[in-house]
Amino acid sequence: MGLDTGTVFKRSVLCPHCNEDYLFTLRAIADNPELKCHGCGGSIRLGDSVYKPLLSEVRNTLEAVDTAQLTPTFVSVHSSSPSNSLP
Repeated sequence: MGLDTGTVFKRSVLCPHCNEDYLFTLRAIADNPELKCHGCGGSIRLGDSVYKPLLSEVRNTLEAVDTAQLTPTFVSVHSSSPSNSLP
C-alpha cells in the first residue's frame, strides 16, 4: 500500500468571505466543487471563474503525481561503477 501524495500535499485557497488563505489537500481541491472555509465556515465555490487557474494547476499536479506513483522505481544495491567495487 502506497501513500497518496494528493491527500498529503496542500495548497492555499482564498476564501472570498473572510479574504484569508487556508490550506486544503490537492485531492480535496480537485474532487470537490465546494470547500468549507476553516476560518469563517463560508462556502468556497471552486466552480467560480477566479478558481479556474488553481483547479487547472492542481489537476495537472495530481496527474503528474499519479503517473509518477504508478511508475515502478528500482534501485539496485549493486553498482557497476568501478569506484564502488571492493578490493
